[in-house]
Amino acid sequence: MNRSRPARAGPDPAEGAEARGPRGGHPLVAAEALAYSYPDGSPALRGLSLEVRDGERLGLLGPNGSGKSTFLRLLAGDGTPGLRRSREVDGARDRWFVPDQPVFRPWLTGRENAAVLLELRGASPAQARAEATAWLGRFGLAEDAERAAGTYSSGMRRRLALAVAFAAEARLLLLDEPLAGLDPPGRALLAEALSGHREKGRTTVLSAHDPAFAAVHCDRVGFIVDGRCQAVDPPARLLERVGVRPRVEIRFADSAPPDLETLPPPPSGVRSAAWREGAVILEVEDPRPALPEALAWVLRGGASVTSVDVREPTLADAFLILTGRPLEAEGA
Repeated sequence: MNRSRPARAGPDPAEGAEARGPRGGHPLVAAEALAYSYPDGSPALRGLSLEVRDGERLGLLGPNGSGKSTFLRLLAGDGTPGLRRSREVDGARDRWFVPDQPVFRPWLTGRENAAVLLELRGASPAQARAEATAWLGRFGLAEDAERAAGTYSSGMRRRLALAVAFAAEARLLLLDEPLAGLDPPGRALLAEALSGHREKGRTTVLSAHDPAFAAVHCDRVGFIVDGRCQAVDPPARLLERVGVRPRVEIRFADSAPPDLETLPPPPSGVRSAAWREGAVILEVEDPRPALPEALAWVLRGGASVTSVDVREPTLADAFLILTGRPLEAEGA
C-alpha cells in the first residue's frame, strides 16, 4: 500500500509567492474589457480585464485556445484599443516578447543569434557579444554557443530564446509558454532568472500549463477562460477563496470495492466523498487523523484497498472550482 505523499518541487505556495508579492505596484498595463478577433472573425478575447503591475511576476493559466497567447501578443504591440499603458512601457524598447515557438537564423551560431538580436536592440557589438556569452552560460549553453542554431534541440532553442530575453533587460518581459521543452534543470534556470528580473524592479508576464510552477514562482496568477480573466490573485489567496482542502484517493481491487449499501456515513474528518470507478476521492480537513479513519471506514464496507495517495490542493483544483472548467488543454 502506497501511503507516501508526493514530494514538493519547491517551497509551499502558501508561504511563497504571496509573501514575496509586490506591495503597491502600480499598473504598467491595464486591459479594460479588451476584445480581439482573428482575421476569420472568430473571437479570441471577449472583454478581458486584467492589470499588469510594476515589479510583479504575473502568471496566466488556462486551457489551449483560452486567449493567453493573444493577450501576450497584444501586450507586446502598440495601439491596441482597450489597453492603457503607463509611461514606463510606452515604447517598444520597454517590452520584449518571446513567442511559444521562437525562430532563429539556423546558419548562425547560438552566440551570433543572441548578439545580433541584442545589437538590434541598441547594444554595441562588443557589449552584445559579452551579454550573449554571459547569458548563454547562465542558461547552460556555454559549450554549445558556437554550434549552428539549426542543430539545436527544441529545449536548447527555448534556452537560447530565454537567454536573449533576459539579456535584453526589458521593463516588461512577456513569455509565451516558456516551460515548453525545458527539462528540470532548465526550469530551475528559468526560475532563477525570473527572480533576478524581479529583484531589478522589472515585470514579467508568462503563460504556462504548469500550475505547480506558477504557484511557486508567480506573485499573482490569472485564470483565463474563453477570452476572459475569471479570477486573479496571489496563488495562496486563490486557494483560500475556494477553500480547497487536501484530498485522499483510495483505490480498490477490481473484485472487492466497498458495498455502498452497507457502508456507514463517512467519518467526521471527511468533508466530501466522490466515487469513481475503482476508487473514492475524499476531501479532508487534515490528512493525518483522517487517513486511518477513512481506511477503517472503507474496510468496514468490505473493500480490499490497493493504494492510498494523499494530494495537497493545487491551482488546478482552484481553477476548476472558480471557472467550472478543467485546466488541461481542450484543443488548439
